Amino acid sequence: MNQIVKGHLMAPQNSTKHAAELTLSSNGFIILKSEPHQYQCQLDAVTLSDALGSIPRNITFASGWVFISSDANKLNSWINRHSKTPLLVKLERNLLLICLATVITAFTGYGLYVYGVPKAAKLIANQLPVELSRKLGEQGLTMLDEMGFEASKLEKKQQHQLNLRFNAVIDKLTNQGITFKHPPKMELKYADADANAFALADGTVILTDAMVKLASEEHQLEGVILHELGHVQSNHVMTNLVQTAILSITAAMVIGDSSGISDTLTSVAVLGGGLTYSRMHESEADEFAAQQLYLWHQSAKPLADLFDKLSAQQLIDMPSWMSTHPALGDRIEHIRNYKPTLPPISQ
Repeated sequence: MNQIVKGHLMAPQNSTKHAAELTLSSNGFIILKSEPHQYQCQLDAVTLSDALGSIPRNITFASGWVFISSDANKLNSWINRHSKTPLLVKLERNLLLICLATVITAFTGYGLYVYGVPKAAKLIANQLPVELSRKLGEQGLTMLDEMGFEASKLEKKQQHQLNLRFNAVIDKLTNQGITFKHPPKMELKYADADANAFALADGTVILTDAMVKLASEEHQLEGVILHELGHVQSNHVMTNLVQTAILSITAAMVIGDSSGISDTLTSVAVLGGGLTYSRMHESEADEFAAQQLYLWHQSAKPLADLFDKLSAQQLIDMPSWMSTHPALGDRIEHIRNYKPTLPPISQ
């Protein structure tokens, strides 16, 4: 049974409207009638505009004339019955497939975020030239000077003894077959702040005078040195730089435009990811230190005791999700109860 759809017709490159009607046959044939132009053809010989809700679809004939219906529902319904729907459109209309694709995308994204990015970053970081790490290490020391870090004020004799103890730790690890991409070294610094210790990109371990005084027991000092050497051994500084770059590029690609809002969203995404990965690195460094302390002294308790002292110095207990470190209480409990899951490495 034929259907009649009324509307108007526009000539190519012309916005003048002409009253027109379409006769829609039951076999997909179209007959166009209007005063200036007549045409007839099969539906697959015309160009249809995209279907957007209840908006009437335009029909463009081979001659360039465009028919616009005044009865969108009737025309769209007839087109849907007689047009060959592309596979992609069919998939887009399948709610089950949409849900399945959403779940798969979410799991894939989570897997890439948790496992893919860290592994890729570590692989890339280990391929970067040592010279780059050395340059970054030098810049790190320069920045420390600009931040107010000064040469250690500990007595020269004590500094010498501390360097001997640091070298003794390195020798022990070397004898166990543990190697470092960047030969570790230690710098003692004075800073008018709380006890602190950290590692630079070139393997330099920084200990502040306050940290040396806080780690008053020999094995506690070993613990904090081992923690920082855990960062060096895993190349965490360079890995963190690469991870931040990956997150920045990915966030910019996903969010798209360069408006202020997208910049803010990109920053939030990168900051959140960076904090998460930093906490992972701290946990890895804790694990490295605890494993060695347990191997050497059958207990990782000295490092837990040192963290207890650090905890007493913290005036603000920042939530772990806002911190670059895991919650100190959780770290203390884990290290105090540490038991190796693998057979210890023979000395």
